[in-house]
Amino acid sequence: MAQGEKPGATSEWRDGWTLVAAAMVGYSLSSIPAGSTGVMMGLIERDFGWTRTEIYSGTALISFIGVGLATFMGAAIDRLGPRRIAVAAALLMCGSVAMLSTVENSLWQWWSAWAIVGVAAATMPTVWLAPVASRFNASRGLAVAIVLSGSGVATFLVPIVTHALTEQYGWRGGYVGLGAIWALVSVPIILLFFREPRRPHSARQTAPSAEDRAGLPGLTVRQGFSSPTYYKLLFAAFGSIFGGVAIIMNLVPMLVFTGLPRGTAAPIAGLVGIATITGRVFGGWLMDRMSAKVIAAISTFVASVLPVTLLVAPGSAAAATFGVIAYGLVGGAKVGAIAYLASRHLGQRAFGTLYGTINAMVALAVGVSPLAANYIYDLTRSYEIVLWAAVPVLTVAALLYLSLGRYPEFGSRAEEGG
Repeated sequence: MAQGEKPGATSEWRDGWTLVAAAMVGYSLSSIPAGSTGVMMGLIERDFGWTRTEIYSGTALISFIGVGLATFMGAAIDRLGPRRIAVAAALLMCGSVAMLSTVENSLWQWWSAWAIVGVAAATMPTVWLAPVASRFNASRGLAVAIVLSGSGVATFLVPIVTHALTEQYGWRGGYVGLGAIWALVSVPIILLFFREPRRPHSARQTAPSAEDRAGLPGLTVRQGFSSPTYYKLLFAAFGSIFGGVAIIMNLVPMLVFTGLPRGTAAPIAGLVGIATITGRVFGGWLMDRMSAKVIAAISTFVASVLPVTLLVAPGSAAAATFGVIAYGLVGGAKVGAIAYLASRHLGQRAFGTLYGTINAMVALAVGVSPLAANYIYDLTRSYEIVLWAAVPVLTVAALLYLSLGRYPEFGSRAEEGG
């Protein structure tokens, strides 16, 4: 390769660090619904008398809407560009979270409010990753990981902020406060810094317009949907997220179920956010240096440490802390690996559409798994079945990651390759 043909990591970060920072802040919005529901659940259950399955049915709607809108949203990002979609999604997410405060004792109102949240969530994380994956090549793994660490930051902050708001203002004031705080922080940053780069160093594309995307390297939509690699990644992503999120979104009640006091369980659960940030950044750094499929497989398999720990050492704060930190570290690397593998195996030509459908399966897993877990709890008054079931699901997903082939070499025209 001739010198200067592609920018190195230093050049990429010099020109694109503000884009990565803005995308990270934007992606933090995706964790508000999940991060707040566990804290709100007891208060809503007390006020309305709903079961936990009924409460979590709202978050499940996010997944179903995500599946239905994923292809449309991905195509819109490819055609209109990420910036317009990102600004609209941020405003809608903050506004719809605040609107949850208006719900009365009606499941139809609850579902309707969550449906609006689901429309905003359907764009994430595709809208934040698309320009970053295009802008970064030499340091793409680290850039993607830092963007995705936004959810780790929010996973740590949202329960703390939510608890403080609900203690002072109740769960209704909590939802209003969450929407207002994240809007005041995120929207100005997105407006100022989230801009699709002109990519002056690229030999293949000189402008970021939708018309020029046909010149980007990668598979077309038709080629992607015909590729076995696409489906391996699709189902690996679904399984690895399904097996983990069923536990993480119910972590506080699960820790209480195993015998820990609620005051001890909440801080332990918060550790997953800090561990996730560390795992994502370190995992992203590793992905620029070794096979991402190996990182994804190891991360997915090691995630089973958490359910095993809760089963073999119930009521132990030390064991629970170890399991939560282990899950956060490897879980952070795993989510980044999914996005990285999609960008490498599928390319940039139809990234919004192809990764959008993979993200739809991830969204389906995020919504269905806690709903299934709480349905089982409502039937059995126990989380043991959920914890045992997570282990084989995570193992199969790890094997699917290992079955992915080498990264294809895309030429000037989209081709599937290796």
